[in-house]
Amino acid sequence: MTGSSVLGAAVTSEPAATPEPPRLLDRVADLPRRADAWLELRRRLAWGFTALLLGLVAVVVVVPAATGPGGVSPVDEYWYADALDKADRGELSNTGDKVDPYARQVMACRGVIGVNPPSPACGAPQLDAALPLNGYTAADIHAPTYFFATALGSKVVRALGITEDLLIAGRLVGALWLALGMLAMVALGRAWGAGWLMPVLTAAGVGASPLLVSVSGYLSPDALGLLVGAGVLLAVTHWMRGRVPTALLLPIAMLPAFVKVPFVLAPLFGAVLLVVAAIAGQATWRRALAGSALLVGGAGAGAILWQLVRRSLEVAEPVLHPAAEQPVSISSFASYLGYYLETIPSTSGAPIPVPAALAIAVLPLGWLLLAASLGGMLFRNREDPLTPVCWAGVAGMVMGSIVLSLIVLLASGGFLIGTPRYGLALVPLFAIPLMCTRHPVAVLTLAASAGVSVLSHALLW
Repeated sequence: MTGSSVLGAAVTSEPAATPEPPRLLDRVADLPRRADAWLELRRRLAWGFTALLLGLVAVVVVVPAATGPGGVSPVDEYWYADALDKADRGELSNTGDKVDPYARQVMACRGVIGVNPPSPACGAPQLDAALPLNGYTAADIHAPTYFFATALGSKVVRALGITEDLLIAGRLVGALWLALGMLAMVALGRAWGAGWLMPVLTAAGVGASPLLVSVSGYLSPDALGLLVGAGVLLAVTHWMRGRVPTALLLPIAMLPAFVKVPFVLAPLFGAVLLVVAAIAGQATWRRALAGSALLVGGAGAGAILWQLVRRSLEVAEPVLHPAAEQPVSISSFASYLGYYLETIPSTSGAPIPVPAALAIAVLPLGWLLLAASLGGMLFRNREDPLTPVCWAGVAGMVMGSIVLSLIVLLASGGFLIGTPRYGLALVPLFAIPLMCTRHPVAVLTLAASAGVSVLSHALLW
């Protein structure tokens, strides 16, 4: 046998190497990427599926809270019910107006969650002396946009025969506002390069959180927070890429104040995003400063203009809330410094009772939102497109509440104590880094958190 034949025999006698099958963990970790790739090839189907899923989440979240037999929300729903009743008749809720009999009976017969039980005087006339602010409205501080839009939606709900109660019908419209807000969040995440799975999971987790339930399942202008915030930031994103005319930035920045003044945080921190993009070399200084000036100027002009409109419509001297009578000074700001971190993602906080499972399930979402922004700020390089988003998001978490307090001081001379609700328009900004994350641990944790949160609402039916 020759050497070559021996060598050949040796070669042919070696068994062929077989590839090792992927481990179960690896296959599970690869599922999000494969799902995103499959949906990316079918975008119309993906948007249809997303709309259907998030619409279902909104219904599951809102209906049990909206139709429950409990009292009105302690977050001013008594006054908002009156503003909705007036809007349903085509009237404004102006400064100095008295609350109508409808809202008085609603509060008397339902009570206030966690504050007052139903009154024995339900059905009898409710005298001014027995009512908050001696019977005067406090809804006049908000523009009528939410109340008229919700009144229109409530007419549809009642026309369909779902309910004849104006309060319940108005609350049920909150499912529409929540669904649109979640969809706008997904669109924002997609605009920053996210896939499909993480934006949908993030939006569902945020929408099912106790904080969103407290504003979507009850009457509150805060129900439009996600939609307005995501809409403004989506417009800023497209402007950065030359898809939105510069002339539109000013009215876009003014619009939030005519829904609710705290929503101006969206254009303000959109301006921060542009400045950071210029610092990172991702935008020219000329364009970034021009866009920032329009956003900041529009937000300020909108807040001031709404106050002027409000004062021109007043029918009597305003009745101040006791907290509003506190003199504004450096010491008053210092005494509430602890509240100036209230815009940090606190999706577990709610002024209404929630199931214990929901309160626990949503905690990982808050940590993921915080970690994605902080981690991106610390570890992403200057060239990474998400770096400006992370810096702007962290700035909003730390400074959002104090900036809002200063705006209210300058626009109206009043003093505002921050609450997590006032940061709702910034939640879409906080969520962008998380929606763009593809790490398997983040995906699985978020899926578990959102799933348990939605399930806890479904069990209330």
